[in-house]
Amino acid sequence: MNTNKLNFIEESGLVLEKLGMTRMAGRVFGYLMICDKDQVSFDDIRETLEASKGSISATTKQLVYSKLVEQVSMPGDRKTYFRISRKKAGGMLKERLKLFTVFSELLSKGMMLKHRDDEVSDWLLEVSTFYSWVGDEFDQIIDKWEANKAEIIKNQGVRNEE
Repeated sequence: MNTNKLNFIEESGLVLEKLGMTRMAGRVFGYLMICDKDQVSFDDIRETLEASKGSISATTKQLVYSKLVEQVSMPGDRKTYFRISRKKAGGMLKERLKLFTVFSELLSKGMMLKHRDDEVSDWLLEVSTFYSWVGDEFDQIIDKWEANKAEIIKNQGVRNEE
């Protein structure tokens, strides 16, 4: 594999690490983005990234759970394969935003269980309200994206070429 691709894989690791995932998750994701294959076997990922079975196993589970990667099987083949998710951007984000609602509800429950008003109560109210509001706002943004994505992508491509 050439130096540019290896550097991209490492950069992906650092970026996903900043997003709260493991560096290895980013490396696997980076590799899947640039490997130019429809799907890649578990063993191919492990060998390419020179990582242990345990590390790749835990990492691929994390990526599948996050919906960035899909696990696929091939007819007549017992190996496990992975690929970049085929899920649409809006759908991926909507699934993640459900966690905003869950988090907001958790904070609200915590606030209800407190017996005194203090700085923590104020924080719980503000953050709970914020996450609920953001979830609602993002639903509108996703709907707008879905309705206009072809034009947005076309315009973004023009900007990237300039």
